[in-house]
Amino acid sequence: MKALKKIAGINLAVLFAYSVLIRVLSGSGGKQGAAMGILIMSAFAVGLHVLICLVVLSIEYRFKDQGLGRAWLLSSGIVLLVGFSTCLGNANL
Repeated sequence: MKALKKIAGINLAVLFAYSVLIRVLSGSGGKQGAAMGILIMSAFAVGLHVLICLVVLSIEYRFKDQGLGRAWLLSSGIVLLVGFSTCLGNANL
């Protein structure tokens, strides 16, 4: 349980950091195109993050500790759920 808290916490912190970075770099002009750009960039970043979590999951589960593998699997699900919700919310602001 400690491993899950640590891994999920780090992944959520990284998710927060690049969500803020995408929002700041895209500007807040309020235009329809800016919202669509934020949506696409956020979706790409979250998808890449989940893919990286799943690659690490396969390495951890296959060669190392299965408990860490389960933690990475749950963490990738959390990042997917929270990330795409943040993606849609960030585009609407």
